[in-house]
Amino acid sequence: MFVPTREALRTVLPQASNEDIEKYDEQLNKVGNFDPVLIISPNHNWIAQNTYPNYQTVMNAFATNLLRPNNRRDEKSLYVFHFSTVTELYTVRENICRLHPNAFFDPNAQPRQEPIGTAWILTKVGARKSDFGEDNRFFVIR
Repeated sequence: MFVPTREALRTVLPQASNEDIEKYDEQLNKVGNFDPVLIISPNHNWIAQNTYPNYQTVMNAFATNLLRPNNRRDEKSLYVFHFSTVTELYTVRENICRLHPNAFFDPNAQPRQEPIGTAWILTKVGARKSDFGEDNRFFVIR
């Protein structure tokens, strides 16, 4: 069963204000059906350890990697990233892992690391309906 897109956004970004949810919902209205969307819920422990400007640097990399200069896939939200294909999404993930490995969790590292956030993959399946789920391996170094 598919859920309303706003409900999906509330689940994925519980800290977001009603205004932000409305903004992200409008952003998702521009996404084609079945296009993959990556939504990153930030890990506040990572931000406390690495600073918010470093968080922004990594999110900006997700927003611009593989795109022409001055193009973004997030409309400057730093949370919601629209990809044209699943292959593009995971290619960007691999590129960001190489560019910013500290954003990813390495299960063998000591001391234990924090991932930069939680990744959710959302697929719009209608005007206001979506399917979504957490990718709990997205920020794990393989």
